[in-house]
Amino acid sequence: MYLCICRAIRERDVDAAVRAGARKPSDVFRACGKSPQCGSCACDLRARIAHTVREEASQPALMAAD
Repeated sequence: MYLCICRAIRERDVDAAVRAGARKPSDVFRACGKSPQCGSCACDLRARIAHTVREEASQPALMAAD
């Protein structure tokens, strides 16, 4: 689903940006190589970032075998 219509940023784009370290909407735009336009997506982006961060934290860490 699109979270930012102006810049065509989807949920999966936000998820990938979060996995790469994004924690704010401006980080997501930067990771996607885009800049904000109208700002109406900021709340949706923040919510998706928080959701993805929570999901990442709840997954068990993979450890390399010795």
